[in-house]
Amino acid sequence: MTSPEKVDGLLVGNNLVFALKLLLEFKQKTDLDKAYDRARVTAQCVHYMKLLSDNEGIRPNVICGADERKAFVLYAPNFYDYLNKSYNWGCWPSEAYKEDPELMKDLLVDKNLSVWVYDFDIAKPKQAYIHLQELLDEIDKLAQNSGDEYQVDITESNIAGMFAEFKRIVLNKPDQVSAREAVTIFMKLLIGDNKDYYLHPNVYNKLHLPSGKLIDVDGTGLKTFFKHFNRRLKPSEQDHLLAMSDRLIQDETRRRKGDFWTPTIWANEADKLLGDTFGKDYKDTAIVWDCAAGTKNLTRDFVYENLYTSTIYQSEIDLGEKYNPEAKESFQYDFLNDDVDLDPTNTPDPNEWKMPNSLFNALLAASKSGKKIIFYTNPPYGTANNLGKFGTSKAKMAKNKMNDYMKANGYGSASQQLYAQFFARIIKLVDDFKLTNVGIGFFTKPRFFAGGDYWHKFNDKFFNKFKFVKGVMFNAGEFSDTADTWPIVFATYDLKQNEESNDEIVQFNLEKSVWNSIKSQMEIVPVNKNNLVKKMRLVYKPNDLSSWIREPIPKKIPEFDGPYPQLGSAMDESKGKKPRGKLLDKSLGYMVFNSNNVGEGTTNRGVWVVTSSAYKANGFNVLPENFERAVIGFAARRCVKPTWYNDQDNYKAPNIPETEYDEFVGDSLIFTLFDNGESYQAAYRNWNNYSNLPQGHGKWANEWFWLSLDQVRDWADEYDQLEVYDDTRGDKNRYVYNFLSNRKLSVEAQNVLNIVNKIVEVSFSDRKATIAADDSLCLEAWDAGWFQIRQMIDMFPDGKTTELMRDFKEKFEILRQKLEKAVYAYDMLI
Repeated sequence: MTSPEKVDGLLVGNNLVFALKLLLEFKQKTDLDKAYDRARVTAQCVHYMKLLSDNEGIRPNVICGADERKAFVLYAPNFYDYLNKSYNWGCWPSEAYKEDPELMKDLLVDKNLSVWVYDFDIAKPKQAYIHLQELLDEIDKLAQNSGDEYQVDITESNIAGMFAEFKRIVLNKPDQVSAREAVTIFMKLLIGDNKDYYLHPNVYNKLHLPSGKLIDVDGTGLKTFFKHFNRRLKPSEQDHLLAMSDRLIQDETRRRKGDFWTPTIWANEADKLLGDTFGKDYKDTAIVWDCAAGTKNLTRDFVYENLYTSTIYQSEIDLGEKYNPEAKESFQYDFLNDDVDLDPTNTPDPNEWKMPNSLFNALLAASKSGKKIIFYTNPPYGTANNLGKFGTSKAKMAKNKMNDYMKANGYGSASQQLYAQFFARIIKLVDDFKLTNVGIGFFTKPRFFAGGDYWHKFNDKFFNKFKFVKGVMFNAGEFSDTADTWPIVFATYDLKQNEESNDEIVQFNLEKSVWNSIKSQMEIVPVNKNNLVKKMRLVYKPNDLSSWIREPIPKKIPEFDGPYPQLGSAMDESKGKKPRGKLLDKSLGYMVFNSNNVGEGTTNRGVWVVTSSAYKANGFNVLPENFERAVIGFAARRCVKPTWYNDQDNYKAPNIPETEYDEFVGDSLIFTLFDNGESYQAAYRNWNNYSNLPQGHGKWANEWFWLSLDQVRDWADEYDQLEVYDDTRGDKNRYVYNFLSNRKLSVEAQNVLNIVNKIVEVSFSDRKATIAADDSLCLEAWDAGWFQIRQMIDMFPDGKTTELMRDFKEKFEILRQKLEKAVYAYDMLI
């Protein structure tokens, strides 16, 4: 150990091959969990490295910074390029954090400082010992792989190798995570976006994921691995890396499931369904056109007598040139733009068309002979209103000639949807060429089978022309570049003959792919042992749940007279300048009710309720006139357990027996009040300086409060909560209390209400402390809602409230399950 240039310590090893040159820097009274303090220490070390390099001919390869309790380790070569920049090298290293602001600015945004901090807690000697051993191991590993420059720059060419090494070095049990999870963990840690991915502080060698899941890792390997790569990436470089994720996921999926691209097995399954629908010999007897063929993944394993394949990209044709050599034509063709404005009556010369002459003539001949034409493809799923993470949309993707054609011909909102455009183009070809024997086999999202206003006009046109024959539904995660939370269907359709009626309900076999270890191959099997089918039903206005809820709202109600908060959750006012939500006179609050399907209600924050206006609208005001229907709607949308196969289902207006209606309303109300996910009913006091609110002094009542004013006043008196006691003066009971006082609840709902009331009472003594700790929660309000009370319990947990909350969750789950059964029993979902 030496101290050249007055460093706190320079430890140099005598290994000729891997010579450790460890620079040490120690501080007092810092918080190394904060990026600023780590940057402060690193700034001093960078200045020392400059002095050591210029004056001593030494370049440290590892840096260790520490204070009284914590330490961190850096891979020094990732900071060598700082030594060549024009910083304030004349200041004392110890003053660099103050005297060299440009260096501090650069360090504070340097992802190479996104490192794990070791904690040496004297109260936990065993854990402190483990952390010390890990720190020493990390220093050793960094030194053994050190060089004079960055070891690796992250590039497209080495990203796959990096990921392979990451799995080898870091993941102790790779099968604990899916291919998608493994790639996500790798990418998030690589670019330094790891606030939700961290080593568990109390469980050795466990990595915490955002879902709360813990996976087994080599903690030291994890800390060491990323320091060998320069992670100082521009935003564009980060975007480029993230764009490679799909490729890594696909490669990882192929490795795990066998040497093939996952959709191939579904192409085989699709071929079986096409045979079942159009005859086992369809490949020999029909003209088959894959109009979005890509590299011919659907057709390449089969031989066809009359096959045409087209794709928008010439590069895909080049990649797939070896497949289906028997095809009549494999050609570059934009199915949604090319020839859309032509028809054979007005343009009979095939040379004026983009499609090959042979296909043009084959279609004309089929119109006379009745030969079968089958359009078989996997069209893109993009939509013009599919917003990305940063508000970007795919609007340009849907802007094409078919989009214009559909708008002009009454296809409605679905004209924005790419796969709907493919369907519509087929209808146009049927009409233009006067085809009489046409089949379709498409992979699509199944949303249009659930109906809805978005799809109504499209469905009227499509199902007037074609009938659904049969189909299979599987998890979208079977395709390696899609999420696993929604379904894909492959369905066959046949051109209608005469006036065949439409089916309101269709059904699909639920299937999945699995690895058969005995046969050493993938195979398709039912999702469940009972081989259950999935039914979907067309639901349209006015028979949908959303319309049913709004029906009792009077037609003309003035807007609330006076200012009111525009909320994004219980206590957060929207910062947007032009909120769309409007609060009506005598409103009890606003319920966001986006779309009408299961997925939006359970997983995408599409259903929530607040006591003022919701900034995003997409819902309705809850008034006394529609109160009962509103809570039924909230409970129905929130109580159903989401699955990938019910994600697209639309809710129908309920069919509730009169004898069961009151109980269902009561159950739904209790669920709506105490749903921990999206029940944001709250009371506000001194609200954001809104001194001119109608109730005065920034006071906003919570009309969803379920206890009486007298009961709360008694508790405030008993537990010496003067602020709450004062808040009751001159006030009155709220709407929900009055509503409940005249109603008998079911056992399940009453059990939830009883435990909630007990929690409110037990936690009442914590009000004063909570108000002092965080007055933004407005807990001086006597009608503070369940959201506010839960925040207080989280701030001041104790054994009693913890036990009561555990009891609450059990009883609430019983109520949820009862409501979920009722949703199906009352025909709201099929």
